[in-house]
Amino acid sequence: MGYLGRRIGLSQDQGDSNPGAAGGAVGGGILDLFTNGYFERQGDIYNAPGVPPPDTGLTATGGVISDYTDGPVVYRAHIFTSSGTFDVTAPGDFGDTVEYLVVAGGGSGGGTVSAGGGRGGGGAGGLRTNVPGVVNAASAPLTISTPFATPTTGGNGSGSYTVTIGAGAATSGNNTSGNKGVDSYFGPPSTPDGITAAGGGAGGYGPEFSPATENDGGSGGADYNPGTPWIGLGNTPPTSPPQGNNSGQGNGETAGGGGGAGAVGTNAGGGTGGAGGAGVQVAIAGPTATTFTGVGALNPGPGEYQWFAGGGGGGGSWNASPGAGGAGGVGGGGNGKGDGDNANGDDGLAATGGGGGGTTGQNPGAYNGGSGGSGIVVVRYQIGELTATAKATGGAVSFAGGKTIHTFVNSGTFEITSPIANVEILSVAGGGGGGKHNGGGGGAGGLLYSPSTPVNPSPGTYTITIGAGGGGSASSPSGTNPPYNAGQNGGNTTTGILDLCYGGGGGGGNQPDPTGAGGGSGGGGSDGRNGGQGAYPGSPFQNIPRQGYQGGNGQPAAAGGGGGAGGAGANAAGTSAGAGGIGLPYSISGTAKFYAGGGGGGDRLTSGGGGAAGGSGIGGDGKGQPSVVRGGDGVNSTGSGGGGGGAHPGVASGGGGTGGSGIVIIAYPS
Repeated sequence: MGYLGRRIGLSQDQGDSNPGAAGGAVGGGILDLFTNGYFERQGDIYNAPGVPPPDTGLTATGGVISDYTDGPVVYRAHIFTSSGTFDVTAPGDFGDTVEYLVVAGGGSGGGTVSAGGGRGGGGAGGLRTNVPGVVNAASAPLTISTPFATPTTGGNGSGSYTVTIGAGAATSGNNTSGNKGVDSYFGPPSTPDGITAAGGGAGGYGPEFSPATENDGGSGGADYNPGTPWIGLGNTPPTSPPQGNNSGQGNGETAGGGGGAGAVGTNAGGGTGGAGGAGVQVAIAGPTATTFTGVGALNPGPGEYQWFAGGGGGGGSWNASPGAGGAGGVGGGGNGKGDGDNANGDDGLAATGGGGGGTTGQNPGAYNGGSGGSGIVVVRYQIGELTATAKATGGAVSFAGGKTIHTFVNSGTFEITSPIANVEILSVAGGGGGGKHNGGGGGAGGLLYSPSTPVNPSPGTYTITIGAGGGGSASSPSGTNPPYNAGQNGGNTTTGILDLCYGGGGGGGNQPDPTGAGGGSGGGGSDGRNGGQGAYPGSPFQNIPRQGYQGGNGQPAAAGGGGGAGGAGANAAGTSAGAGGIGLPYSISGTAKFYAGGGGGGDRLTSGGGGAAGGSGIGGDGKGQPSVVRGGDGVNSTGSGGGGGGAHPGVASGGGGTGGSGIVIIAYPS
């Protein structure tokens, strides 16, 4: 999908666009060919005299303006991260309604005294939207509220809307409860007809919390269990559909996670604080949720942006192991902290409404809960429509840079319905999984790219098979004997247009299979063994173009990184694990993005340290003592390798991360 970006200079309607205009008053300021082609149809463009102007959207100002395409539709978004005014001066040709996202400020987490119990994660700010397809926690579509008609207060359809951005709650002091977030608002001034999202509930610190309703809010703030189960209520005050969810419940000295817009907070258990409830993804500020727009939080699992309103993680028990704080909910929630972390709870991410993380008492020291993230308001409306039509079916179809693009993240059929001579194509297989117990990093899936390759037959039908990511070897608790297994290979990807792409090789396990497996790129070796070979001429995969590189070699106490599409995985050096090989960038989708990075190797240091980083692409990070010992997952739809597992002597044998699934992208001139 094409992205026009934030407009710089005069709009296409304001400038003369005659190169000799007074003061150089040339409209637009956007130079890519697709954009130029679209706006060249404007009636006042110098090199298109007499052409009737196309349909246009509302004429409005306010916030940071971003124009972009989503399929054939051209949108304009107004992004407010601080309070302001959305001013409409003329109605448009696509109706007088807008789509909106209104997120309030998140609540802050609770603070604690030395050796005190874990404190609750803050609730996310309430989230309200009328963007189609967004699903709330009850699995029902968020329906359109009363549409905003173009205001008439100024005559001829002109008027103003108030935008108020709620602040995130200030951090709590030690041994105090958190604070509630501040409401956000979008709508007519001084009337009850607008959209109000309620601030997130405060994270608590025990029976001293007063009044109890401070826990309630857009999503509820959590507490620990001082003898009576305690839950902060979400969707307070109630709206339909709901704007948020309840918190999780504490358990003894351990706190629950704050609620999120998409899910309730997790209950505490086993000394570990509850995770914050997940937020929701609302792709309103840019072309797709997988393209970085600078708006919203990143979901590191599927690698998608524009997530909002995640709850804060709860504080762990004061006598639990390090790292016992609950994770913040995707959508900007701050992580909670546990004993031994010696830290304040993490803050919620600004402009997401994420809740702040709770913390716990540690000897010595008292710590504060994290502050809530501030809110955001985004308003968008249609300003145009492209006339490009696809010549084929299959996958997700988008238009950018004069191209029609078919993106397959799942297996399917590419059917050419009108003759196409050549296509641009990227094919990536699934990444390999990481190995166990200072395991090798998983190799990236094989990658093939052609800027122009013939398709025959055309018209014709082609079966697309997307390779799955290889599974990482499972973790095991302290005292468990071998086997410390290798990661699994990723699945192959086929297109019927390019050669088969081989799945990435699994990373070696400490024993009995420490050698990295071969694949599109090879997995990293463990316990002094070599990494696997990649798919390239002269390798075991004969007579094929290069698809990747070999994995790095291991040492007895550290493992090699998985190979990537752009380079080999690094060898382990002494007790330091090797990094994953780099991926390669392509802009076939209209936006440059890396694919097929190798996973980082794991280690088993006796103190300090940690595994190596995954390669750009994005491979999973390896792990080592005393960090969380399971390797990080590769990002789906990039073919990246999973990270190798660490080994924490006397605690656990870490499993490997799962490889990222593959992808196929096919493009041709529109």
